[in-house]
Amino acid sequence: MSPAANSATELANVSYSPANFASIFAVLTTFVSVIPSNVHEPEELHSLVTSTESTDQLKDLSLNLLASALNRKPKARPSEDQWPRHCTDLAATYVFLLKGLEVPEEAADSLDGFVQQTPTVRVDFLYWLCEIALMDNSSIKQLVDTEAEKGRKTTNTTLATNDSLVRLQPFAEISKQRYWLFGSKTRQFYLESVSQKGKGKFELLAQTVDEFVSAAADLRAQRYNAPKELAGRLVSEVIPYLEAQVKKRCRVERALQRHAIANAHVHVYETRTRKRQRVNYNDDQLLDALDF
Repeated sequence: MSPAANSATELANVSYSPANFASIFAVLTTFVSVIPSNVHEPEELHSLVTSTESTDQLKDLSLNLLASALNRKPKARPSEDQWPRHCTDLAATYVFLLKGLEVPEEAADSLDGFVQQTPTVRVDFLYWLCEIALMDNSSIKQLVDTEAEKGRKTTNTTLATNDSLVRLQPFAEISKQRYWLFGSKTRQFYLESVSQKGKGKFELLAQTVDEFVSAAADLRAQRYNAPKELAGRLVSEVIPYLEAQVKKRCRVERALQRHAIANAHVHVYETRTRKRQRVNYNDDQLLDALDF
């Protein structure tokens, strides 16, 4: 990207997976007591995974996620020197989760090598660590189970989905399967299959509009009423919210692109009576004014 490019242009032309980015943000904002981070808004995470100047915060978050994936407390997180060994061990066990992700070997060779990767690789690698943490971290499972127990004692089982949702109780529970809906400004739909030993395995079912439509269709095709009712909730509560978020995001991106194009085509000329016009490529004020 040329030196004249600004944050608005970058935000409008990101190359990383939006779905994986949304999953990372959902995990960080849902399990803040397990995975410490300074990420509170999507823009903060975007800045972190795209920054080429200061990578200290990216390193800090990466080590915290690695600790969570290893089922460690934040205070017992690995050091930078231990990064290659632990990443290699995790890759050997969870290689199936790497399918479809852009994670080159250089990302696991050293933490410095990882932070030098493109935003696409950074997002895919952090998403991979989040998936492992959801599957195996005992603190996350305990937190989920505790909130699930509270949910069983709640008399109001028809709690509506709202814009500030961070759900820590099952969205639905059918037989020995729990359906979870995570996220604040995003939605991730997980299935937890509970074994006889009480341990659950999480499977990501949907996080985009098309995936939610497909998940609802699969549930609606089942014989019993409970899955059909769950499909109805997805169609009436979740999918409209995601569709509105997509439209909102598209409007923001079009506004950013128009602004970037307008700046790029300002006529610059100079005469004896008119000094050269300077173009301000700093669009931070525009970003602040836009509501994501």
